[in-house]
Amino acid sequence: MNEESPLIESAIDVPRLPDIVFVNVGGRKARLNSEIITRRLATSRLAVFCEKSHVERLTDCDAYFETTSEYYFERSPIIFEYVIDFYAFVDSSLPSSCFDKVIFGPQRLKLYRLMENPRSSSGAKIFSVGSALFVLLSLLGLILSSMPELQDENKEPHYLLHWLELLCMVYFTFEYLARLLVNPKKAEFIRSPLNVIDLLTVLPFMIEAFNELQWMKEFRGAMLVVRVMRLARVARIFKLARYSTGLRAFGETMKKSAAELSMLGMFLVTGIMLFSTAIYFFERDEPNSKFYSIPAACWWCVITMTTVGYGDLVPITAGGKVVAALASVCGIIVLAFPISMIIDKFAESTGGWSGGEGDEEHGGGHHLPRTVHPLNGVGAGAVGGGGQPVKKKSKRYVGF
Repeated sequence: MNEESPLIESAIDVPRLPDIVFVNVGGRKARLNSEIITRRLATSRLAVFCEKSHVERLTDCDAYFETTSEYYFERSPIIFEYVIDFYAFVDSSLPSSCFDKVIFGPQRLKLYRLMENPRSSSGAKIFSVGSALFVLLSLLGLILSSMPELQDENKEPHYLLHWLELLCMVYFTFEYLARLLVNPKKAEFIRSPLNVIDLLTVLPFMIEAFNELQWMKEFRGAMLVVRVMRLARVARIFKLARYSTGLRAFGETMKKSAAELSMLGMFLVTGIMLFSTAIYFFERDEPNSKFYSIPAACWWCVITMTTVGYGDLVPITAGGKVVAALASVCGIIVLAFPISMIIDKFAESTGGWSGGEGDEEHGGGHHLPRTVHPLNGVGAGAVGGGGQPVKKKSKRYVGF
């Protein structure tokens, strides 16, 4: 195969390939890419099973469903979920073959696993926890530096906070450079979203330090650049996504929900333009009316449709109140409409799966699940292949 396919493919009907193995563990259905599983850990029991012939597999499994070509195992589906998580996690790292033809390949591979794979060793876990602590310390220093009690007469933070900021930035810089040096695919490394966040974390500090030079103060707007760079410091909070599966799942959810979010934005823009124009014509002639223009009415409409309701702009006329009521109701409907689809995307990103009575109505065979994990794309039905009932599964989410 020229391109590496997902570790576990979606449970939607697709043409079956020779290297796809269908398994059912206690009702937990999965399509396993045997090539990737074998390459990740060839000595594992799952990899050995995938390498066997069909006849040999029949001696290892508890049952075989001919209608769905599934090998059934009477095992805990909960434990199988963690097995899948292990392969999915390893799949996110570069294979060791990438370090075969590079300078100091074995040493760089060890450093790569130390900095990129917290599950590879105890040292990698300590490094990951230490990096997360530096991020938290940096955020804490940023928060404390805004307190007047910890600022001098020039509104500059206390010198201890300044040294804490310097220490964190030095660590972040060395961490970024070290991970860049050991990575054999530097172009992909630089384009990676998490690495872009890491670069944006240290870049404002570097630019601000550069602006401290005397000759830079002669340029107009230099202090404006400094203020913008200080504002950009808040980007370091996204560094926590490197150490949090939940934050990565949230980012993946936003990426997958682009269509739903676009639809939500289109609905909001349409409603805002409609209701703000309507209430403008109802309220503009009232004495001391705050709806003196459509843009001012748009601000009121955004606050109303999102159910915030600051109360700074209030309609007075009967027609304006009717428009306000309609805007409130439509706002609830518009916001609630794509939420269920976004929640499904979040369940996919976190490995959510569920079973219910609705799945039992479909009987055996392949059917579209409620949620499909991008790596563990699995049918969440409560009925095994061949129409045989299996144990129900409770809703759970993996990865937090």
